Amino acid sequence: MRNTSDSGRRLLQATSVIAGCLGIAACALAQTFPNKPILIIASTAPGGPVDITARTVAPEMAKILGQPVNVENRPGASQKIGTLSMLRAPKDGYTIATVSPASMTINPLMDRTVGYDPLKDFTYLTYAVESPLVVMVHPKLPVRSMQELVAYGRANPQKITFGTGGNGTAIHFATESMLSKVGVTGLHVPYKSDAPAHTALVAGEILMLLPVAAIVKPYVDSGRLFALATTGRERWEQLPNVPTVSESGVPELKGHSHTVWIGFAAMAGLPPEIATKLSDALIRALRLPEVRESFRTRAMQVVGSTPQEFAAKVRAELESNRKLIESGAIKQEQRG
Repeated sequence: MRNTSDSGRRLLQATSVIAGCLGIAACALAQTFPNKPILIIASTAPGGPVDITARTVAPEMAKILGQPVNVENRPGASQKIGTLSMLRAPKDGYTIATVSPASMTINPLMDRTVGYDPLKDFTYLTYAVESPLVVMVHPKLPVRSMQELVAYGRANPQKITFGTGGNGTAIHFATESMLSKVGVTGLHVPYKSDAPAHTALVAGEILMLLPVAAIVKPYVDSGRLFALATTGRERWEQLPNVPTVSESGVPELKGHSHTVWIGFAAMAGLPPEIATKLSDALIRALRLPEVRESFRTRAMQVVGSTPQEFAAKVRAELESNRKLIESGAIKQEQRG
């Protein structure tokens, strides 16, 4: 009769040997990484901020790692197509992807078939860049400060019509987040994308919009629109006289900020040594003076966070967005 204790010992030894071999293989892989080109999947079409971020960082990252870093656009389904294609790639560090609020903190709440969990399925590398939004109003709205906007909104529920590029977009969440903190209920007017919403604000079809900072200065300089505040943590250098919402004199907005951000991530299960090499290379590239200047000219600020800081940001933003949905401020259409 076989000694069960001997069988158990042999199984334990075999398991230990296998684990050791796997550990050695992972270490060897990490030591030689990278030894071939790396692919960054940009999950939007060419030309937008996500694509620009990937293509600005890629050549500098390549110099640091000593291997080509290529960028491939895989747009569609609010960044879901590109994100899923990265997650299906081998867990060897040679495929990473851009991520943003759409892919990480909105789609997982709005799309029942999103196919991934932002808290379990990713290795976060760095929260790369961010851009403030600007609280813009048409001259027809009789307010010229955030304090006046709040007072008017409280006295006139749903009289402030505000536009977005669609229900459940990043700007929609940003606008509702700000309004909910001050107890104002506006009237949401969704458009098919951001561009027609901008056109509608200039035409006076809507009264308020929170666009990204890069597009607003010509309208402010010409007096066609008024900038009440920016949503960054600091004032935007191109509109130095416009306060942040935090310093606008509205008590409920003290400490409030909201930016549109872009980062880089890989799939969960990536060997830690490889994740560290990728993260370090991205951060070093982002902190180069010429890279920072390139982003600055586009009203984008380099952050270059640690992976831990990035994961914490995603977790906090997910929770904030979930609360907005539960409050009814955002209609959960259940995309997909």
